[in-house]
Amino acid sequence: MRIFLRPLALFLAGLCAAMAAQALELAKYPQVFVAPQGVEVVLAPTADGKQALVRVSGINDPIDQVVFLSQLEQRGSAREVYATTLDGRSYGLLQKQNQAYRNGDHYVVYLPGKRDGVPLAFSEEKSKAFKLADLLASYKGQQKQGLQDKLARFDRNKRLASVQTELAKADQDATAACSTPVKTNVDWATIDDEKLQSLSIGSFCGVVASELESMCRNTPAFKSTASGLGLVQCKFAPQLKIRVENQQVLFSTEKDAPNQEEFVRQFLRNL
Repeated sequence: MRIFLRPLALFLAGLCAAMAAQALELAKYPQVFVAPQGVEVVLAPTADGKQALVRVSGINDPIDQVVFLSQLEQRGSAREVYATTLDGRSYGLLQKQNQAYRNGDHYVVYLPGKRDGVPLAFSEEKSKAFKLADLLASYKGQQKQGLQDKLARFDRNKRLASVQTELAKADQDATAACSTPVKTNVDWATIDDEKLQSLSIGSFCGVVASELESMCRNTPAFKSTASGLGLVQCKFAPQLKIRVENQQVLFSTEKDAPNQEEFVRQFLRNL
């Protein structure tokens, strides 16, 4: 049944977005923000203030120049988030943060693949010169091309490549610290799309390599033990477990595993 429901849900979401575009009424005054290196963000709220068209420009990313219809969400008493759907999940692209010690509201854009937000400065000159009609025309034209829908869909292969890059970095650091090759293999069959979207798989399955690196760096005598633990096999299972078998570390984790770093650390200390 799930095979048919997902395409149907995407179709309905696209239909609703298309209908919303037809009836979209924007507030009179948009806001344009700027940041270093030529980054520009346009915020054009709807007349009812519940949504906004948001466009980010000047970045090397597929979302550059794409106009998104974002939902305004209140998160806590001091933060408002303009959220859209990217790569299969809700993404807080633009955030307004109320910071009393900094005299009022401050806007921050969170770019894909970046951990920290980029602070924005309001540009009065660009805001006054900005043409709402051009922004709305771009939004409708991009919708017809399916740009927003394409970016909204979850790309498993793209996410896998990102996780594998993260794991390779952890393996590289462990290899350098332990003076022996460390390689983490993942049983991807145990990781469905939901886990891949919602969890930091690189952190879950990279924890053994990270703890090996820490142990070798802080306890040089541990390097001799690490020399026989170069291959790590990671999978998701109902229970957190770890053991050594045939010079391999067999590691099973699960999404609600508490303190898995300490769990792995104590295991390595007792080898």
